[in-house]
Amino acid sequence: MTHLTTVLARTTALAGAAVLAGSLASVPAQAQPAPAEPERSAAARTTLTFTVDDCEGCEVQLVNARSTLDADVVHVWQSRTKQVRDEEVTFTIPARRTWGMSATVVPPWEGFTGYRTTVAWRYNGERVGDTVTLDEAVTKTKASACWEGVRSREVVVPLVVEKVRVRGQKKEVDGSIAFVPTTQSWLAPMRRVWDGVLGSQDVNICR
Repeated sequence: MTHLTTVLARTTALAGAAVLAGSLASVPAQAQPAPAEPERSAAARTTLTFTVDDCEGCEVQLVNARSTLDADVVHVWQSRTKQVRDEEVTFTIPARRTWGMSATVVPPWEGFTGYRTTVAWRYNGERVGDTVTLDEAVTKTKASACWEGVRSREVVVPLVVEKVRVRGQKKEVDGSIAFVPTTQSWLAPMRRVWDGVLGSQDVNICR
């Protein structure tokens, strides 16, 4: 079934913003972990694995953006971009970065959408632990891009990424919907989505 979205045309939150890649490229050096930071124990790091079917070569990146007491200052951290191989992709990151973390996915089939497909950790009307199917996901109107995170040393998160038709910058193109099939603990804000597709042109500031 073809699901036409109007992500760019119908949300002022995305309109006029720089694409995520450009925004992240301008992140100041101070937003990155300082090289002189004392070495942390293995317990302070988490190995996060996403398992995803039919998404070989999909590019996945993790981003953590937190607001501060100064409304004009946002601390941003980002992982390296990794590709899905043999139906999984693994990151080993500081556990503290999982709190308020978002994840973007760029599949090989995507056209010029003008935004980054972003994983929905929770859709409106769902509780933690609820299952979500594709048929249900495309009916949703709100979603959270912000994960509450974990303290575990290892965690495996199944991920669903499916091709859908979306309205791109100039015409209808192939796009994607990305979500977790089991609703996760999440953080505000809940953002507007169309046909379940969560797209980002800037970092998601979680709170």
